[in-house]
Amino acid sequence: ADSFVEVPGGKNLNNYANVDVIVKLAEENGVDAVWPGWGHASENPVLSNTLNGMGIKFIGPTGPVMSVLGDKIAANILAQTAKVASIPWSGSYGGEDDGPLQGELTQEGTIPPETF
Repeated sequence: ADSFVEVPGGKNLNNYANVDVIVKLAEENGVDAVWPGWGHASENPVLSNTLNGMGIKFIGPTGPVMSVLGDKIAANILAQTAKVASIPWSGSYGGEDDGPLQGELTQEGTIPPETF
Protein backbone atom coordinates (compact mmCIF):
# COMPACT_ATOMS: atom_id res chain seq x y z
CA ALA A 1 0.00 0.00 0.00
CA ASP A 2 1.12 3.52 -0.73
CA SER A 3 -0.91 4.91 2.14
CA PHE A 4 -3.47 3.94 4.77
CA VAL A 5 -6.55 5.31 6.47
CA GLU A 6 -6.81 4.63 10.17
CA VAL A 7 -10.22 3.85 11.63
CA PRO A 8 -10.71 5.75 14.88
CA GLY A 9 -10.58 3.98 18.23
CA GLY A 10 -13.10 4.43 20.99
CA LYS A 11 -16.53 3.00 21.58
CA ASN A 12 -17.76 0.33 19.17
CA LEU A 13 -20.29 2.79 17.80
CA ASN A 14 -17.54 4.88 16.19
CA ASN A 15 -14.60 2.58 15.57
CA TYR A 16 -13.16 -0.44 13.80
CA ALA A 17 -15.99 -2.65 15.08
CA ASN A 18 -18.59 -0.61 13.17
CA VAL A 19 -19.08 -1.78 9.57
CA ASP A 20 -20.82 1.46 8.58
CA VAL A 21 -17.88 3.57 9.82
CA ILE A 22 -15.37 1.45 7.90
CA VAL A 23 -17.43 1.55 4.70
CA LYS A 24 -17.95 5.32 5.01
CA LEU A 25 -14.22 5.96 5.52
CA ALA A 26 -13.33 3.67 2.61
CA GLU A 27 -15.75 5.48 0.31
CA GLU A 28 -14.78 9.00 1.46
CA ASN A 29 -11.08 8.25 0.99
CA GLY A 30 -11.40 6.42 -2.34
CA VAL A 31 -9.50 3.38 -1.12
CA ASP A 32 -8.75 0.39 -3.33
CA ALA A 33 -8.75 -2.18 -0.55
CA VAL A 34 -9.54 -2.69 3.13
CA TRP A 35 -7.59 -4.87 5.54
CA PRO A 36 -9.81 -5.03 8.63
CA GLY A 37 -7.35 -6.42 11.15
CA TRP A 38 -8.55 -9.05 13.62
CA GLY A 39 -11.88 -9.55 15.33
CA HIS A 40 -14.96 -7.35 15.38
CA ALA A 41 -15.89 -6.22 11.85
CA SER A 42 -13.22 -8.43 10.26
CA GLU A 43 -15.44 -11.39 11.14
CA ASN A 44 -18.63 -9.78 9.84
CA PRO A 45 -19.63 -10.97 6.34
CA VAL A 46 -21.58 -7.73 5.83
CA LEU A 47 -18.28 -5.80 5.65
CA SER A 48 -16.78 -8.06 3.01
CA ASN A 49 -19.99 -8.20 0.97
CA THR A 50 -20.57 -4.43 1.14
CA LEU A 51 -17.02 -3.51 0.15
CA ASN A 52 -16.94 -6.02 -2.69
CA GLY A 53 -20.28 -4.65 -3.90
CA MET A 54 -18.66 -1.19 -4.02
CA GLY A 55 -15.68 -2.51 -5.99
CA ILE A 56 -13.35 -2.25 -2.99
CA LYS A 57 -11.18 -5.30 -2.35
CA PHE A 58 -11.65 -6.87 1.06
CA ILE A 59 -8.36 -8.39 2.18
CA GLY A 60 -9.68 -11.45 3.98
CA PRO A 61 -12.20 -14.24 3.52
CA THR A 62 -15.28 -13.73 1.39
CA GLY A 63 -18.63 -13.04 3.03
CA PRO A 64 -20.02 -16.52 2.29
CA VAL A 65 -16.95 -18.18 3.79
CA MET A 66 -17.30 -16.08 6.95
CA SER A 67 -21.02 -16.89 7.11
CA VAL A 68 -20.38 -20.63 7.05
CA LEU A 69 -17.17 -20.91 9.07
CA GLY A 70 -18.18 -18.24 11.57
CA ASP A 71 -21.12 -20.37 12.69
CA LYS A 72 -20.18 -23.53 14.59
CA ILE A 73 -23.14 -25.56 13.32
CA ALA A 74 -22.69 -24.42 9.73
CA ALA A 75 -18.95 -25.14 9.92
CA ASN A 76 -19.69 -28.65 11.22
CA ILE A 77 -22.22 -29.23 8.42
CA LEU A 78 -19.68 -28.07 5.84
CA ALA A 79 -16.91 -30.23 7.31
CA GLN A 80 -19.06 -33.36 7.42
CA THR A 81 -20.41 -32.72 3.91
CA ALA A 82 -16.81 -32.50 2.70
CA LYS A 83 -16.03 -35.77 4.55
CA VAL A 84 -13.63 -34.06 6.95
CA ALA A 85 -13.17 -36.16 10.07
CA SER A 86 -15.29 -34.60 12.77
CA ILE A 87 -17.45 -35.56 15.71
CA PRO A 88 -20.89 -36.57 14.36
CA TRP A 89 -23.72 -34.42 15.65
CA SER A 90 -27.15 -33.80 14.20
CA GLY A 91 -28.58 -31.59 16.88
CA SER A 92 -30.64 -34.31 18.54
CA TYR A 93 -28.06 -34.94 21.26
CA GLY A 94 -27.64 -38.68 20.99
CA GLY A 95 -30.94 -39.74 19.47
CA GLU A 96 -31.25 -42.88 17.35
CA ASP A 97 -31.37 -40.83 14.15
CA ASP A 98 -28.01 -39.14 14.77
CA GLY A 99 -25.76 -39.20 11.77
CA PRO A 100 -23.52 -36.91 9.82
CA LEU A 101 -24.82 -33.44 9.13
CA GLN A 102 -25.20 -32.77 5.41
CA GLY A 103 -25.79 -29.54 3.56
CA GLU A 104 -25.97 -28.23 0.04
CA LEU A 105 -24.44 -24.82 -0.51
CA THR A 106 -26.42 -22.07 -2.21
CA GLN A 107 -25.06 -20.17 -5.23
CA GLU A 108 -23.69 -17.59 -2.77
CA GLY A 109 -21.73 -20.30 -0.94
CA THR A 110 -23.89 -20.32 2.17
CA ILE A 111 -25.90 -23.11 3.80
CA PRO A 112 -29.66 -22.62 3.36
CA PRO A 113 -31.46 -21.69 6.61
CA GLU A 114 -33.80 -24.71 6.35
CA THR A 115 -30.77 -26.98 6.88
CA PHE A 116 -30.72 -25.82 10.50
